[in-house]
Amino acid sequence: MVTTRFSTIVTLDQGTPIDVHYFAEGAANVVFILYSKRGIRTLDDDFGQPGTTTKDGVLRIDPRLKGKLLRLRKDLPFTASVADSKRHFEEQIKHLFPAESLVEQLLCNVTCGFVVKCNEELRSLEGHKLRPEKRLGVYLAEGEPYATAITDMRSDDQHACYEFKPKWLAQSPTAPPDSKRCRTCALRAMRANKEARSPERTDFCPLTLVDGNQDHLASTLGRALRHSKGALLHLLDFAQQLIPFFEKSPLLRLLRDLQIEKDPKGILKADPSHVDFMTAMTIRDCTLFLKIPYYEGTGAQIEARLGDLDLKTPDGNKAEYWRQIEQQLIDEGWYTATEHKTSTKAEDDPVCLLSRKAA
Repeated sequence: MVTTRFSTIVTLDQGTPIDVHYFAEGAANVVFILYSKRGIRTLDDDFGQPGTTTKDGVLRIDPRLKGKLLRLRKDLPFTASVADSKRHFEEQIKHLFPAESLVEQLLCNVTCGFVVKCNEELRSLEGHKLRPEKRLGVYLAEGEPYATAITDMRSDDQHACYEFKPKWLAQSPTAPPDSKRCRTCALRAMRANKEARSPERTDFCPLTLVDGNQDHLASTLGRALRHSKGALLHLLDFAQQLIPFFEKSPLLRLLRDLQIEKDPKGILKADPSHVDFMTAMTIRDCTLFLKIPYYEGTGAQIEARLGDLDLKTPDGNKAEYWRQIEQQLIDEGWYTATEHKTSTKAEDDPVCLLSRKAA
């Protein structure tokens, strides 16, 4: 139930002078790039008082959309409404972090016709085999009246963009005391065994992001950036830039501390409908977006923001799923590295910080 009222920055309908182009999607949302009717060469002058035109006759876009991407919700039973996610963000997430450490979320009204147009883009991509196979057949909720304009964290002339999920930066509260794997590494090992695959060079242990060891941090950032959707150009240089940044920045340590604070009991004992537990699950699955200068000494700064902070609710049997996974990790020995492997490819995982400490 939405208890907080929000003002919207703009209404987007079929008459709004913008074109939308698919950028990316996850399980619950699709993100679009906003262009003026000029085409992909949107200029600074294309933003201005709505209803006015540029010198060459292009209708201007509301300036509050400058530097923003548009995120729309998929039509799935487990996705919270945009208004509910926005309320949770404003009431439970926003005050936990500095404003400059969060991807900004601005609420927009969207008409059914506008969402239909976005769905047509998705169907066109499918027809040309340009949409990820695992996302096929799922479209946007045409009855959803809201979308969010979010900070554009794409690469630009001065920065390369990387993104990865820090995941569980602290051990699960219900993991066995003699664990040799953290929650993220235990789940990865279990899935690798099930899928009969070997560990990958991009696998990393989240605990090493916040354990204070510079060598661990350097290795983990290298792995995380390889896994990122960003360009791989200057990868090692970027990782080296990030080491002093994260040694000084409290962002990841703050994220870890909040994960502990919001869920001290663990999924097997917590009330999954409690707002603190939902907040903990939300910040365990957020994405860290990084904009890193191509070259040092240019004055450009590293920008780090947390996004994908949509409310994680226990609806749709998710609470039962979370409990089932946790119990399986315990009962089958994935935390303690005493599991019975069914795949010869699922080798011992040397990545987890806990296994290194136990060696």
